[in-house]
Amino acid sequence: MISRALTLASGLIISASTLALAQGADAGTARPLKGRGAAVRPEKAPRQAKAAAAAGNTAQQQRLARQIRQAFAGRVRQRLNLNDTQSQQLSATEKRFNQQRNVVLQSERQARLGLKAAMQDSSGTRDQTKINQYMDQLVQAQHRRADILEAEQKEMAGYLTPYQRAQYQALQQQLNKRITQFRQDGSPNEPPTP
Repeated sequence: MISRALTLASGLIISASTLALAQGADAGTARPLKGRGAAVRPEKAPRQAKAAAAAGNTAQQQRLARQIRQAFAGRVRQRLNLNDTQSQQLSATEKRFNQQRNVVLQSERQARLGLKAAMQDSSGTRDQTKINQYMDQLVQAQHRRADILEAEQKEMAGYLTPYQRAQYQALQQQLNKRITQFRQDGSPNEPPTP
């Protein structure tokens, strides 16, 4: 069931990406309606259908992501032999530190985009100060990521044994590796499972 959910989730992600590209291409052909009571133009109806489909896909992707998280949590609980309290504590820790990681990832993404733009400046005089600032932001993001990992490990040490923490880390790495492989291959022989 989880394999099927992951396969569907990846398909939806690919579909959503394709849909976003298609909508971007259609945006250039959009024309405003003229006059009162103008009929819906034929090209507008497909765009509305695409928007509705994208909203449905997003909801379905969120549902599937939730199912994957629940399945992964169940597998972690089983493999690490967690009791209810440990399971709840681990869930709270994951949520809090994943939110912090997402903030770092967003700022790092913005710094990478800014650096790329600064590096591609075709005016002949690249702004060395801006490039330096973006490079500093990227290094700071790496430090912040390490700080988050250290704080997360310290918190987990309060309710997990070192062996359980190592098992958890290995399970996370396996899942991340399979998801990355699945995204790169597009159609792997075996869908990623938690």
